[in-house]
Amino acid sequence: MENTTDTKKNVTMSFKTTTDEKTALQQIANEKQISRSELLASIVHAYKHSYDYIGKTSPKEEELKSQLKTVEKQNRKLNLSLENAEHRIEMEQKTNRNYVKEQLEMNKTIFDLHEELKTANMEISRLMITLNANESIEQGNYDSRLLYGSLGSLVLSGLTLLFMPKLFNN
Repeated sequence: MENTTDTKKNVTMSFKTTTDEKTALQQIANEKQISRSELLASIVHAYKHSYDYIGKTSPKEEELKSQLKTVEKQNRKLNLSLENAEHRIEMEQKTNRNYVKEQLEMNKTIFDLHEELKTANMEISRLMITLNANESIEQGNYDSRLLYGSLGSLVLSGLTLLFMPKLFNN
């Protein structure tokens, strides 16, 4: 509100209104602890330069609406990104749970196979001990007569192969 100390306010302005509107303006003025004429003067002075925009949106309001639309659009994008990220996290967690489950099963299988390998190695060791014990017994049973007999039969069969063709040719 303009402060005028040099000039006196001595001009009256009036307008027509309904009784209900006058009562409502008087209540507002009473709440603000000013006279009804001071209330109306302050309202007129506050809106005298924006009279073209009464009932319409001002350029400032248009700009704010545009900014609001931009912010709402960004919020929608961010919400969609957040939902997508949450979905990806759920999928990765599910994949990780499956991977851990598979790893546990694989570790159990490896453990079982190690146990089977230990059992098989023990069986092989037992059989090797038995085989070694049997080999020592068999090595003692070699008879020199058997060896000489085998060598003799080899020599005879070789000589037979050499002389037989000559006998049949004569």
